[in-house]
Amino acid sequence: MSEAARQIGLGLDVSHAQEQFSKAFIMAVASAAGCSAAEPSPDSDSIDWTLSCRLAPRRPKLDLQVKSTAGATDAEASIAYKLRRKNYDELIPEDLLAPRLLVLVLVPADPLGWLSASPDALLLRHCAYWVSLRGQAPTTNESSVTIRVPRANLFDVAALTGLMQAINEGGVP
Repeated sequence: MSEAARQIGLGLDVSHAQEQFSKAFIMAVASAAGCSAAEPSPDSDSIDWTLSCRLAPRRPKLDLQVKSTAGATDAEASIAYKLRRKNYDELIPEDLLAPRLLVLVLVPADPLGWLSASPDALLLRHCAYWVSLRGQAPTTNESSVTIRVPRANLFDVAALTGLMQAINEGGVP
């Protein structure tokens, strides 16, 4: 890993930069989908973002736990991710008013490859995927649970719009 990959910008460490990049990614998708995004303070119940849309009649909301990982470039149908037990436990209840999703943002291993800008485009690399853990069985694991995030569940404008429409119609992801 290059020195730039260990420490970027003005001394920002990579894990913090990866978290900030993930926030920007969520904001970009939400705004392009016409949704509002709010960041609860402090982070509680494993909710990093609450997204809402002005669809009648319900004004749907969606809570997100956002994680990021670098270098997941395998071509498998899903991505294995080790999720802290606390986060898992808070994402599995079925009786929540707002559905909760885990969104996994994938970034290149080298931070210098995360973003490129030109007069014609702003490109964020790589992408994000979502999974609902709603209704999953409680775990006896003490520290973490390895979950599989399907690559078919791309978190983009079309997916977010579809998720919000489904919630608005009384469904849950």
